[in-house]
Amino acid sequence: MKKVFYLLSVSLAFTVISCDKADPISIDKVIIENNESILGNRVSHENVGLLNIQNKSSNGAKFKSGSQDETVVLTSADKNFALALVSEVLSPVYEGSTLRSTHVAISGNYAYVSYNTEGNKYLGGIDVIDISEINYPKLISSAKLPNVDVNALAIDGNKLLIAGAADVDFFSDLPTSAWTSYMTLNNGLLGSNYDFTSLYGQAAIDVYPGTSNSNYVVSGSQGVLAKLNKQTGKAELMIDIADLRSVRNVNGKVLALSGTGVLKVYNEALAFEKDINVAQNNTESKRVLDVYQNYVFVPQGKKGFATYNIMSGGLIAEYAIPQYVGNDNNINFEDVVTNSVSVNGDKIFAANGAAGISIYNFDNSVGSANLLGTASFNGLELTSSNFVISRENYVFVASGRGGLKILKMIDLTPKTITCSGNYPVYNKNESWLNINSNDSKNYSGTYNFQGVNVNDELIWCGAIGSIASDLNINSNGKFTVYGTLAASKALNVNSTANIYGAGVVEGNLHLNSNGVLNIIGTVSQGKSGTKTTFHINGKLIIDGEVVVYGDLNLNNSSSVEFKNTSSKLIVYGKITNNNAKIINGNITKVGN
Repeated sequence: MKKVFYLLSVSLAFTVISCDKADPISIDKVIIENNESILGNRVSHENVGLLNIQNKSSNGAKFKSGSQDETVVLTSADKNFALALVSEVLSPVYEGSTLRSTHVAISGNYAYVSYNTEGNKYLGGIDVIDISEINYPKLISSAKLPNVDVNALAIDGNKLLIAGAADVDFFSDLPTSAWTSYMTLNNGLLGSNYDFTSLYGQAAIDVYPGTSNSNYVVSGSQGVLAKLNKQTGKAELMIDIADLRSVRNVNGKVLALSGTGVLKVYNEALAFEKDINVAQNNTESKRVLDVYQNYVFVPQGKKGFATYNIMSGGLIAEYAIPQYVGNDNNINFEDVVTNSVSVNGDKIFAANGAAGISIYNFDNSVGSANLLGTASFNGLELTSSNFVISRENYVFVASGRGGLKILKMIDLTPKTITCSGNYPVYNKNESWLNINSNDSKNYSGTYNFQGVNVNDELIWCGAIGSIASDLNINSNGKFTVYGTLAASKALNVNSTANIYGAGVVEGNLHLNSNGVLNIIGTVSQGKSGTKTTFHINGKLIIDGEVVVYGDLNLNNSSSVEFKNTSSKLIVYGKITNNNAKIINGNITKVGN
């Protein structure tokens, strides 16, 4: 039989009595830092660049990256998708403790990141990040919340909803550690105060804005599912449920995930409707579900995640954690668990702890998904992917003491959809593609070569990759691709190259003195965790966007021409300009 509780909100003033009931002490509930130079020290671009996406191909068409163990910038399942790390926000340090990122909420041009502290300490934080420009997000405000942990956030209009835990030895008026609250947002920025609404349990661990008159929060261990008044934040109704992990509200249903192996379904008044049996999870481990229409995506720890139909309660499919095949010997396989799932249009992202994130194509008509690949951050820093959320073309990964990883989804869909000719499908079984002098070729299809040498004209319609050696357009060659180009090593342009669509180049890019590189679409250059350079001695023409994650060297014989005002050249590394001509635009520098 369920237990229903009603409770009061506890408002805490700025003067609090100490534990021994002696003289009152003055505390700051929120300590806000808005100094841009101080905040800028926590934003790192050291590891920016294209991420390895590992995937075992069923047809042999793999874009490999680096060593034999590290594969793919583009996956065999979807040549129109790639990921780049565009920024890292380092965890704040407070009172000698490095805080752990726990959750991310997104609203408009802002992302809000929550933090707590490992162990017996209670130290929380909230960051505000301006994400109005995908290529260079900015940390604009950071709040420290002494004596509390902040475990989850959500946005409800101009309110930032909070789920957390408090030090009851310090806050002696609180009956339990678990609490929820909200901060009022002013033009996206945090307010300076909040009130506690206490909940049964040791910690509130998830909060979600309701679609009607209530919001919802859950507290773990011996906790509750609570319905909150949208205006006051006070708890109006609570239901005792063991080992709660996550809560969502969709299509008039409230879903509460319990680690005991059940997903409980209620109406918005919290009248019980049904139980959906799911996999059990370890006690007090983080699990955050997501919803899309009538589908719910449930993280299941070591079993990966599963998709269920909310209306029928039926299991649609289960997805095991992809086998980790990287070359990081330090990975702790006990930490390879699915902690959260996020759905964004036709993509699903799963946070798999020490194994990074996995990415899936999602067919929302039937609720099924197929694996595109996995991206791990262990080669950069030994952190765990605890939470993932994706909105628009961003992916945010909360990685504990490793802070926040901000990823950009790179759309490799060609700007020119159809090719300007009728080309035969390439069906040869050759490891190298050599276009000899006086032997021009036209091909279509998807193929990856060990290397490519172009000494005459080559037109390729589709996706082409050079996975082990450089891709060379030599002095008498001319190369045109309608679609996608991927180079796992260097791209060397000694004559004319035209990219109608999109390209990724992991290594150096050499545009030599007689070379012309004409980009109608997008090109991203530079692999994460490596030092690369784009050397320009020839002519670069941009009708779209070029992102250089390494250095840019412009020599005095070179030129960069922007075809229109929307065209961009964005550089994360050092720019050296030896009197190159910059025509009809400017180069954008990210970071210091």
